[in-house]
Amino acid sequence: MAGGVELETANQRINEGVTAGNDYIDNLESIRNELSTADGEGASLGVMVGAQLKMTEIETQYMVRSGIPKKASSANMQAAQEVKKAAG
Repeated sequence: MAGGVELETANQRINEGVTAGNDYIDNLESIRNELSTADGEGASLGVMVGAQLKMTEIETQYMVRSGIPKKASSANMQAAQEVKKAAG
């Protein structure tokens, strides 16, 4: 599936969650690096505000990307419980 996410198997859902977490950490490290200055003077207010906006954006992306596999897993577990109940 081009540009999509496969969530049919548990491994696919786990991998998507891990990828979301890894990307989140990489993005946070990138922002931290932008705030670091070679002269030790610290970042300007504008740079700090920009970093806060970026952090909000990547946090939102992470919540969506990690939430989709969780939702799919929950739906699968619920369906399995219904099958189990029906089987008696």
